[in-house]
Amino acid sequence: MWPFSRLRSVRFCAFCKAKRQVYNKKHVNLTNVVCAAAFTLAFTYAYFAEPDPRGLMVFCVFIIFSEIFVYMRWRNGVVCSMCGFDPILYKKSPQKASLRVSEFFKEQVENPEFWLSRSPLLKLQKRIRLQEKKALEHQIIANRTKSSSLAHPKSP
Repeated sequence: MWPFSRLRSVRFCAFCKAKRQVYNKKHVNLTNVVCAAAFTLAFTYAYFAEPDPRGLMVFCVFIIFSEIFVYMRWRNGVVCSMCGFDPILYKKSPQKASLRVSEFFKEQVENPEFWLSRSPLLKLQKRIRLQEKKALEHQIIANRTKSSSLAHPKSP
């Protein structure tokens, strides 16, 4: 039915490809306006005990707050909770979106709940830590061979 559409839909993150639900509505629709009008009418009758022109101001305030609420809910829902990717920010500035994902990633590495989650970034973090560990082992072996060659100079 048109006035009662689905509130959320299933989408995939463009960055990490995680499946998630996103709010569809970006702005208020007719259903919200009718509900605000009914609430305004009830509020006006309860407060003023008769129809009053100040009810139009109350109606405008309800519509403004509902528009702000619906837009902010949509805007917060667009950002991926698994990787922090923001497609709206990416459209404006890919560099800022990249920085935001990097900051999100650094914050999540410190969070113990991240290590228990199913985040796609978890595999990447494990791979990075394995590479760091191998590089450290290689450096330790190189230092040992260098120090052992300095400690035992070859005699001619």
